[in-house]
Amino acid sequence: MSGFRVFCKDLLGRVGSLTTKSGSFQTPHMFPVVDPNLPIFSQDVFNGLGIRAIMTNAYLLKRGRSEADVPNVHKFLNFKETVATDSGAYQILEYGKVGVDPEEIVRYQERIDTDIGVILDIPTGYRSGPARARWTVDETVRRADKALAIRTRNDILWIGPIQGGIYVKEVARSAKQMARRDFAIYALGSPTQLMESQRFELLIDMIMATKRELSPSKPLHLFGAGHPALFPFLVAMGCDLFDSAAYALYARTDRYLTSEGTSDIREMEEFPCLCETCRNATPRELLRAGKGKREYALSYHNLQACFSELRRIRDAIRKGRLWDLMEQRAYSHPALKRCLNRITRHAEELEASTPVVKPRGIFHFGSTSDARPENLRHLSRIRRVIFPRRARLLLLPGRWRRPYREDPRYRSTVSKFQEREHARIMFYSIPYGPVPLELDETYPIAQTESVEPEDSSAYVTKAEIISQFLRNLSPERVVLVQDGRLGEAVGGELKTWLPRSRLAIVNGVGLRSDQLGRIVDRKLSIQT
Repeated sequence: MSGFRVFCKDLLGRVGSLTTKSGSFQTPHMFPVVDPNLPIFSQDVFNGLGIRAIMTNAYLLKRGRSEADVPNVHKFLNFKETVATDSGAYQILEYGKVGVDPEEIVRYQERIDTDIGVILDIPTGYRSGPARARWTVDETVRRADKALAIRTRNDILWIGPIQGGIYVKEVARSAKQMARRDFAIYALGSPTQLMESQRFELLIDMIMATKRELSPSKPLHLFGAGHPALFPFLVAMGCDLFDSAAYALYARTDRYLTSEGTSDIREMEEFPCLCETCRNATPRELLRAGKGKREYALSYHNLQACFSELRRIRDAIRKGRLWDLMEQRAYSHPALKRCLNRITRHAEELEASTPVVKPRGIFHFGSTSDARPENLRHLSRIRRVIFPRRARLLLLPGRWRRPYREDPRYRSTVSKFQEREHARIMFYSIPYGPVPLELDETYPIAQTESVEPEDSSAYVTKAEIISQFLRNLSPERVVLVQDGRLGEAVGGELKTWLPRSRLAIVNGVGLRSDQLGRIVDRKLSIQT
């Protein structure tokens, strides 16, 4: 039984829903982890925040109770909707062992009527050596087989944990092994310590190694992820579910979560948020409140911050702007910028799952945007445009208008030369480099907003791409209408391999359209 549905996608991120025997909830989703013996919030609070699924620890619920004392987890937590239960693996990671065996905790989760259960895996952790990592993978697979064999209820969604720790090849091997087993959900383990030490680059590689091996029909859970600043990056890499108690743990030390990072309320003058906590007290007033009241108020805000960010992410996916959201968040902290830089290394995988056409245009902010799936797709597409070798090429600036052919300075020139057999027209642009006239009106070229960079190296990099593309065409002659810093850079690159007899550079600044047309006509007609 698996009730996972996907409604729309962007990058590897997905907006969907997961249905259990107790209800449905939207994904991406974070399960707030609730201490079964010390819950902070009632169901009314969760409902008010739109939270339809929570997680608790079956091992902690079982510990200290007799064999006959088996509570229904929904009644115990007073939560009628979806409850997921962890098995105690985190306690193994923290303390080395737990007082329960793998088969026992599977049966216990069935008895307490969980909706989503986790087998008792062996977390690899952050400090394990290669041999230990291999053993945790093999032992987790062995336990997975045992759990699947002894389960008696088909109405519970079981999670298959993936281990391997910092050893990406072991993570891939674990994911491949678990994908062969019939779990409703798969989950990547051991990321908490990586996130705490801000080793996000390695975490991204672990997620990618996992995604490559799993069926896209199943959701991917990331254990222990609970900071809203990281959510856009994790969702973009294909994580559908998270769980965390960070909202409460941070509150205990007076830390305030936002989508940009973490603040200590002792260093704050006012709250930027308008949730119930932030409307009703200033940081100073909250510090004067009792510890219990302060923890409750901060936990509420932190939880609200997490779910507000998840809403933004779902909205960004629907609009096709998840990359834009990532770029915004990346400049909140250098560690997040490194995270985005690492994601660009996996751009081809992201491109494969990104829609060809989106409901809205896209933004190009600079070099990081060059790794957008749309840019990679454009470079692939222009290779399929048929250009006759030894053609005469007219290079026009693509700067101020979109489609580029609608620029009033060049409209008549395009109209005059686009039907000539001996001439082919191409634009050069900052977002996309070379843009053949045939692609000028296609998505997303005509729907892209961009900014011209201040860094001169950006022009050189783009000019090199344009120059190499032209070089592969072996043109008989190139007429470059030069305008702006990119035009200058393109001219410099073309001069390195085109002889003067085959290259004509026209300064297009200040020319009327009729003047430009006459000059281009003369330059294109010169015999080489």
